[in-house]
Amino acid sequence: MKPVAMNLFDPRVMDVRYVAEYLDARHYLGRARRGFAWHDEYGVAVLSSPTSRRLPTDWLELSRWCLTGERNGGSRQWAAIVRYLHSQCPDVTTVVSYSDPSVGHTGALYRACNWIWAPTWHRLREPPSGQGAWVVGERQAAKDRWVYPLAPDPRREPLLVPNDESLLRSGCPRYVEPTRFRRRSR
Repeated sequence: MKPVAMNLFDPRVMDVRYVAEYLDARHYLGRARRGFAWHDEYGVAVLSSPTSRRLPTDWLELSRWCLTGERNGGSRQWAAIVRYLHSQCPDVTTVVSYSDPSVGHTGALYRACNWIWAPTWHRLREPPSGQGAWVVGERQAAKDRWVYPLAPDPRREPLLVPNDESLLRSGCPRYVEPTRFRRRSR
């Protein structure tokens, strides 16, 4: 991925080091070590290239989203971030993120901001080996994957639909590519 240029004229966009203490104090995962941060009156969001090796490096991953609790703050902040991405990162077509239901993150904020649930096969069926352990002896709950399509991308649906014929035949929920995209002017 080409590094996302930080717009020096937009004080809301900064290096993640400037929000590290904020995230350490307020987010259950703590600081982020890569990407760029968005900081405004509604809180902090951190975007970087995706951690999954199966996703294109020209997409972005929202790896931290820590809000202040202001009513509709998440929707307002996300709308501003989308406007910024459209104007400053026009080649980015997709933003992915993950919520962890095991710590109470149900995805309500993503749904409120028009993200699309794109379940991974781990979410639909436990891994066949390891008893759900990605680290030996340490069982982890499956995360929910969320997708925010910024622009059409023919790679998205093939990458986001689980490659598991039995799941697809059984009618399990799956990602469906939207047919309309909103482009907002700044």
